[in-house]
Amino acid sequence: MINLNKTYMKKIILKKDKISKNQYFFISKNTEINEFLKNIIFNLNFWIENKETLGTKKNIGIILDSDQSLDLIKDDIKLFSLIQFNFITFKDGRPFTEVKKLRKYWNFSGEIRASGHILPDQYVFLNRCGVDSFEIEEGKENIWIDFFKMDKGLYYQP
Repeated sequence: MINLNKTYMKKIILKKDKISKNQYFFISKNTEINEFLKNIIFNLNFWIENKETLGTKKNIGIILDSDQSLDLIKDDIKLFSLIQFNFITFKDGRPFTEVKKLRKYWNFSGEIRASGHILPDQYVFLNRCGVDSFEIEEGKENIWIDFFKMDKGLYYQP
């Protein structure tokens, strides 16, 4: 997994048509766990290895790659304030289903974020599924906002 804080492209968070900075700090080493009291995010493997320590923190987030199932964290969902789905490829639609499952069946009320290989034209549909925020490349936000504003709320399937 790529360290999301050290990528060469700056990322921003987009919520509907509002831009903000990422409030979560990505950690990948055991030594970083105690540096932050809250607002940390990590990948699934890091969670599995450090679950006992991380479970005591506030405002924690987890990143699931699009090929990882929610079933791997189903007993711990209530501990997370943010669940981020990292799309490995824009062609992988599994996170759409996982987001819907989180909202509809597991009543997750925290923030759901999409990141990785997502396209602006997927923005509206991910919002409809229950995604709250998107991690996108800085400088591209106007394209994403334009797609969001084009949505007239039309649904073609019942």
